[in-house]
Amino acid sequence: MREHSPDPLCRTGIEPFTEHNLLAIVRTHSPATALAAAEAVVRGGFCLVEITLTTPAAEQVIRRVSLHKDVLVGCGTVLTPEQAREAIHWGARFVVSPHTDRQIIEAAHKLGALAISGALTPTEIITAWQAGADMVKVFPVTAMGGIDYLRNIRTPLPSIPLLPTGGIGENFLDYLHAGAAAVGLGQSLVPAEEVAKGEWDAIARRAYDWITRARTRTCK
Repeated sequence: MREHSPDPLCRTGIEPFTEHNLLAIVRTHSPATALAAAEAVVRGGFCLVEITLTTPAAEQVIRRVSLHKDVLVGCGTVLTPEQAREAIHWGARFVVSPHTDRQIIEAAHKLGALAISGALTPTEIITAWQAGADMVKVFPVTAMGGIDYLRNIRTPLPSIPLLPTGGIGENFLDYLHAGAAAVGLGQSLVPAEEVAKGEWDAIARRAYDWITRARTRTCK
């Protein structure tokens, strides 16, 4: 699905992220609830869905969600090249790590998938980018000051596509306005209490509201 350029300032394949802007991060305690949550956000209009490896039987969930032809499904919390390869064979089209590992990046690229590496400081972000990451996940962004932090690091690093995650909620538009290529939404989009109660319609409605706001760039 992608061609990786040796030029560290040129990446291809991230257009779904820069077009749709919002990534749903699904992390639950069972494959059934993870699948139901993923289906809810897709029903609400999300085209980017990440299933974390901490979800039991993540393979089953990724395989099912990948059947949606208009959805780009990925695997999160990928810690090793072996996990990256497995996830891609399950149907993941991008892998997300909380850290930077060149071997994970290379494994993903070899199989035609995107690699999103985690970083926090400017040095870590540049290291991830130079290692070949297609995007850099800034996590946990709220622990470093949130929107102001993202805006400050965008100034010296304008060419690196950043994906802030961790504690972002209804203020996701502020992150996009601050220069984020896309924003990762987890518990705020898929609250544990709604998952526990099976309130899938509530999750779908929130997904629809947020994706609509992202498309129109309108605040609530």
